[in-house]
Amino acid sequence: MKLIDSNTVNFYPEIITDYLSGELKSKNIIDWDYSLEQLSINKNQEYSSKIRTVVYQSFLKQYAGFELTDKEAANIDLFSKEATSTVTTGHQLMLLGGSMFFYTKIIDVIKLAKQLSTVENPVLPIFWLASEDHDYKEISSINLFGKKISCPGENKGPVGRIPKAHFVSFLQDVNNILGEGEDFFRIKEIINKAFSLGENLSQITRLFVRELFKEEGLLILDADAKELKGLFTEILQKELFQKLTIKSSEKHISLLKSKYKIQVNPRDINLFFIENKLRKRIIKTNEGFTTPDKFLSWTNQEMQDLINSSPEKISPNVLLRPLYQELLLPNLAYVGGASEIAYWLELKPVFNAFKVNFPLPLVRNPYFVLSEKNAEWLDKNKISFQTLFKNIDNQVNELTKSLSSDLLSFQEDFEFLKEFFLRLKLKGVKINSQLEKVVIGEEKRANSALKNLEKRFVNAEKKNFEQELMKLKNIVNKLFPSGIPMERVDSFINFISKDSTSFNHQLEGAPSLFEQKIIFIISGKI
Repeated sequence: MKLIDSNTVNFYPEIITDYLSGELKSKNIIDWDYSLEQLSINKNQEYSSKIRTVVYQSFLKQYAGFELTDKEAANIDLFSKEATSTVTTGHQLMLLGGSMFFYTKIIDVIKLAKQLSTVENPVLPIFWLASEDHDYKEISSINLFGKKISCPGENKGPVGRIPKAHFVSFLQDVNNILGEGEDFFRIKEIINKAFSLGENLSQITRLFVRELFKEEGLLILDADAKELKGLFTEILQKELFQKLTIKSSEKHISLLKSKYKIQVNPRDINLFFIENKLRKRIIKTNEGFTTPDKFLSWTNQEMQDLINSSPEKISPNVLLRPLYQELLLPNLAYVGGASEIAYWLELKPVFNAFKVNFPLPLVRNPYFVLSEKNAEWLDKNKISFQTLFKNIDNQVNELTKSLSSDLLSFQEDFEFLKEFFLRLKLKGVKINSQLEKVVIGEEKRANSALKNLEKRFVNAEKKNFEQELMKLKNIVNKLFPSGIPMERVDSFINFISKDSTSFNHQLEGAPSLFEQKIIFIISGKI
């Protein structure tokens, strides 16, 4: 395993860099610390015993059909205890989890729960199924061993309710790629069991994720449930009739906008109406409420009746989903990616306005996987891991110069020019002050000509080291396919199918979220 400090490379957006460094707090943009001590403060936040009871009963209901592991049974029971807290991550219902960070951030949460848990104050790891999202295009493909498998089709309702019949051809494509080899027997068994027993994408995802993490006691919560939405009705009323999200966040977001790029802008109403094949925004009118296309409409009283009788038909958008989540859970921290945490940084005033506890937003660890052979090659050529985050052309030029030793070093030549033209300036001003400007112009032209010569020398030398430079490009392309970090592209199935024990062992040995490292897993299995 190789580690680099995240602040030594250009990896995160500026708002996240400033959050991790403490700049946001020092600028009075936020009022909490990014620290373990902050989690201790969060333990003192009150959590409703009524809500705990309803969520506990929902866990029992959602896990009723499973033969629980000892750890799962113990953690569900612990959730009912007043002294128990949680740490949470969540994700869209990507097909088979999507890319690698889906898996690694769950490991991060499990590790954090272990780190914080004591006998007196247990801390449980929670995975939140984002089953109410409706953007099917975002979740409908996976990159498996370099092959993109897409599941065609459309969906306008909550993705969690898409029936399993929709995924028949997708499952066949996955099985064809994995083949019949012994290496893939276990992961194929898990995948096919999930698609066989699950009736819709929510159930399929639960079955898949549970099978991967059931021995760790990860608890999976699907909040698309009437009994849980019933706890959300007071917030729904305040959002619909008082527009509390946009009003409470206006000043804070204006401050953020003056310094950073905003991830999500709140709407007047941050809610959707949902049914099985429908998820449409709710907007306010003079007469009451409607959807943007006028397909559905409600008077104020009809909307109030809907909240009271069928709260499960109203769904929070990206900004109110965190509020719903934190209402339901005794959460100390929420672990997410940089773009996700960026919009959590907008939300503290909203939580205050709705009187809901605000957890510590934690940035998940970034992971890359590199073969032992490639790591040894980088070391042999004295290429640092920080260098890999630079523009590829810069990397190629640096390696070319390194391989060429002193042949491509034009530093002495530029110094010679500098001294040469300095002497000419001194001569010129003694004759006529106007000659200094002439000399400066000639110096610029000479420097430009020398730079062009340097480029031609480098380009000529690149041909001599074509094999080494291609090796570098291949390594960078594996780590950043199409310029995107591999953890956002490659499926974690690529790394756990043959030997999950070794991969998990390295993830478990990685630094804590508070150390702010970028982690390279060195593997002999790829």
